[in-house]
Parts: sequence; C-alpha cells; structure tokens
Amino acid sequence: MINAIRADFYRLLHTKGFFITQIALILIIIVSVFTQALGSSGVMTEQLEHLQSGALDLKWDSYQTVIAMSTMAAYLIYFSLPLFVMILGYDLTKKTYKNQLAIGISRWYFFISKYLIFLLISACQFIFYYGFTFLAAGIRYGFGTPPENFWGDLLRMMGIQFITFQAIFAIALLLLTLTFSNVSAVIGVIVTSMVLGIISAVLPKVEWLKYFDFQTNINIAWLKDMPEHYWLKAIIAALAFTIILGCLAYQGIRKRDL
Repeated sequence: MINAIRADFYRLLHTKGFFITQIALILIIIVSVFTQALGSSGVMTEQLEHLQSGALDLKWDSYQTVIAMSTMAAYLIYFSLPLFVMILGYDLTKKTYKNQLAIGISRWYFFISKYLIFLLISACQFIFYYGFTFLAAGIRYGFGTPPENFWGDLLRMMGIQFITFQAIFAIALLLLTLTFSNVSAVIGVIVTSMVLGIISAVLPKVEWLKYFDFQTNINIAWLKDMPEHYWLKAIIAALAFTIILGCLAYQGIRKRDL
C-alpha cells in the first residue's frame, strides 16, 4: 500500500493539471487579497454576510485577511475537484486499477490508499490556502499582531472546515465508485452542494438541515457566536455523512465485477 501511495503522489506531482489548479488558486487569492474583494461560492446566508461585512470594515493585515478569506474557503471544493479526479478517478475510469489488483493488492487496500492520499492532499490544500493568504497579505498590508486566541481559533476553524469538506467529497466518492464516471462525481458534488444550501435557506426553521449545508458551514466556520453546540452537531453530522457514504462507496468497489 505504501508503494501505491508513493506512486500516486509521484504521478500527481508530475501532472500539469495539478500545477494549473494551484496557479489558478494562487491567482484567486492574490486578486481577493489585493482588492479586498470577498465572494461566495454558495448561498449568501445572514451569518456569512455578517462575517464578510465585519471583515471588510476592519483594517487588513495578515491575521485579519486570513479571517476574511476563511469566508471564501468553500472555493477549495472546486479547486480540489480536479485533484479528486487525478487521485481517485484516474485508476477507475482508465481501468488501471486492474494492474494493482493483479499483483495482489486487495480492494480494501486499494480503496483506503486512494482515500488516504486524497485526505493528505486536501489537508495540504487548506494549509496552502491559508499559508499563501497570510504571506500575500503580509506583503500587501503588513503582518500585524494576532488577535487574542487567533492560533487556537484558526486550528478550530480549519478542523471544522476539513471535516465538513470531506463530507462533500464523500458524495463524489460514492458516485465515482457506483458509476466509474468522473463527470457524474463532479456534477454530483456541485449540484448536491447547491441543493443543500438552497433547501437550508428556504426552510430556515428546520434546524437540522443547517448541519448538512456543508458549503455554508465551511464559509462560516470562524464564527463562535452560534447556537449552543452548533459546531459539535455540525461535525457529528459531517462525520456520520462521510462514514456512511464512504462505507457505501467501498461496498460499490467490493461487489463490483472489476
């Protein structure tokens, strides 16, 4: 399994698509930081609007810019879709997985190794996003002084975002293993994220729907003044969603005639 992981990392780092994706992400960060323009990839909720307007009212330095740019972190979903295709979609759609199974790698090891690689790459995406934002803002506005408890709040926020992010890609994983189609996986992520956000906005009184509005929760993860135990419930919902869909995805691999 270790050799398979190394091979996948090598292939990813020698793929033009990987570097094109990272360059595009860098450009988005630079434009947003240097123009102080904040966007949203999902439904504009009251909490997100409040967080973004509050960030724009403050003087930006490295720390305030990181807080402001956290409201755009859901863009990482779309910048990670090509990486998902390169890591998990390549072997299934090109049917190169047969080579690994032929040399004795079990379906479980194949499935886990691919998913572990995606977990590592997606974690690196978050670190890269906030790290580059911090440096770009420091060059543009100065590094400034961290607000009280900044680093603890940053780790808390990134943890929430990372867990919620995996719930979204559990949808892609399930669709990919059921259809062996990159297109269905990509469209499934985009459509499902939008639909969950719209339903949550249309039915605001249905409290539990908000825990499954993963895209919005990524964007507002910095907020601490949420209803009691909101983030705990959101994390539990995201983890349960990821585990259930992940198990279904593995069953799709295990029972499929490969």
